[in-house]
Amino acid sequence: MCRKLGVSRGGYYAWRDRQDSQRRMDDRKLLEEILEIFKASRETYGYPRVHAALKARNIVCGKHRVARIMRENSLQARMARRFKFHRHRHAFFEGIPNLLLGQPHASAPNQVWVGDVSYIRVRGKWSYIGIVMDHYTRKVIGWSFSERHDSALVREALLMAVHTSPPTEHTIFHSDQGSEYANREYRTALDEAHLRVSMSRKGHCWDNAHMESFFGSLKTEMVYFQKFQRLEEAVAYITDYIRFYNCERLHSSLGYRSPTEFEVMAA
Repeated sequence: MCRKLGVSRGGYYAWRDRQDSQRRMDDRKLLEEILEIFKASRETYGYPRVHAALKARNIVCGKHRVARIMRENSLQARMARRFKFHRHRHAFFEGIPNLLLGQPHASAPNQVWVGDVSYIRVRGKWSYIGIVMDHYTRKVIGWSFSERHDSALVREALLMAVHTSPPTEHTIFHSDQGSEYANREYRTALDEAHLRVSMSRKGHCWDNAHMESFFGSLKTEMVYFQKFQRLEEAVAYITDYIRFYNCERLHSSLGYRSPTEFEVMAA
């Protein structure tokens, strides 16, 4: 091959080594950017989100190159095992339709809100978190914490959402069939906010997939790596994660934008 190209063998290897050296230098520079993004994500980004963040910085490189550099440097997104939480059924739910079935997906903020409750372990005991999210932007707009799994938990999250993101008379509030959503005081809060109530079908948690996704991210990226000793400690950590989730975390379903950025674009 060297003879056909009219170059010496030594010249060819010197050129190849220079190319390899330049590639290694380029990889080291790219690694610095990758490390900065990876740490800012709290070590939760895999290579697709890291690649999207690099693209947002106008850094041109391929996904496979990012994957290789992360693999070679043992940069792996933090994940942990998820647990399941079981619900109790209430007769009130029989008359509540699922308004999302057969309907087009939300096309703007404040068309559909979704709510759910999950749990966190604090000093060996369960505490609870209630969340309200805008279905279109994936932005968490209301949240609350309690040591009790009751209607006050979801009502406080709802009232926060109403205050921070006032609904219209057409806004749908969708939840699963947890017993806390059947409480009279909570239903009164829904009526006063003029929200249209919608509920998932029995046994179909993926009717509320956005909330399932949020809690999955919250737990596998942060909660399962902490050992909370006080509820106040858990509140501080999770509130900070919600800020990160809303303002910084890139969502593949939003074109690798944060919910806040996506909300601004939709305005």
